[in-house]
Amino acid sequence: MAISAEELTKVTYLDARSLGDRVLTLVPYWDGSAWHLWLEAPPGSLIKMQPLDAVHSKYVAKVAAQSSDIWVGFIEFIWQRANWPEVSQIMNSIEDDFHLLATSAAKLRHFFHSRNEIDNAILGSFVSSELEYMITVSRSVFDLLQEALAAIWNNRIKLIDPEQEAVKKQHKLPDSFTKMALDGRTKLKSFEDMVSKYAIPPVLAEQYLNFSPFYMSLLRSRDSIIHGGGSVKSIYVTEKGFCVDCRSKTFRDFEWMPEHHYNESLTSLLPWVAHLVFGTVNACNSIVSAFASVMSMPPEVAPGYNLFIRDPAGTELRCLADVANGGAIWWTEAISDPSSCE
Repeated sequence: MAISAEELTKVTYLDARSLGDRVLTLVPYWDGSAWHLWLEAPPGSLIKMQPLDAVHSKYVAKVAAQSSDIWVGFIEFIWQRANWPEVSQIMNSIEDDFHLLATSAAKLRHFFHSRNEIDNAILGSFVSSELEYMITVSRSVFDLLQEALAAIWNNRIKLIDPEQEAVKKQHKLPDSFTKMALDGRTKLKSFEDMVSKYAIPPVLAEQYLNFSPFYMSLLRSRDSIIHGGGSVKSIYVTEKGFCVDCRSKTFRDFEWMPEHHYNESLTSLLPWVAHLVFGTVNACNSIVSAFASVMSMPPEVAPGYNLFIRDPAGTELRCLADVANGGAIWWTEAISDPSSCE
């Protein structure tokens, strides 16, 4: 149902004049001391509510309401400046995927701390199936991101140079990350091929190339599981955390550090999980940041505000961020020092 511009002025964080033909996703607002929420109430009007708290949502605020709430730059950018109809549902799917990754990471911690209550014969399968799911979800995020960027590039961007615009129209940006970044499924596209074929700015091509090796390792793992009948191999349970054989196919592409080792053959699983999650987040942030830096985009719909994500498992993402930055690499260490997750 259409909401008039006058009615939208009720939403205190919103600059309704800048909306244009973009989709407005109304979200809760944290003013620093209380929550506010505007809901659509037919016919075409808004009613204001003041919920006690948010549990599983994105919201706008000047600063995060809780330290466990996370800010993801590319999700904020799309919501603020590029939430057109052809992009909106894709971004909702990406946000859902990050909620799923947070939940899976929290389940791994739960499995470890409940290890004495779970039959050893099935504990490893619990962990393995969760890792395989996380690989598949992370892989899907790349395709969803590429689908969103392709929709914006192909439908909303017009290049000033007529020759480049002609190239752009002839070779539309693919909606698959594999087709965008790889030649086949086993070879990276060259910088020259990417720029000349799609007429994309060099700074954007550089970011695709920076994260293509990470994506290729993810693709190999995912294809081995989905198409090759493979699986994440043995999970080893130690008093410090779950371990894996760093030489196995799933984990050998990761840059293991000496401190990650439990012994000569086994390494802590936690750094790899952090790498999987934040490698995906960092890739999306960097590619969208490069895209935004060279495109003329509409103004923010909520100028001066940030978009945060609240998830019941948000604290686990904070802990993984600490691991990714060289912090505690065992589940026991993260629990003994909760401040590392702040």
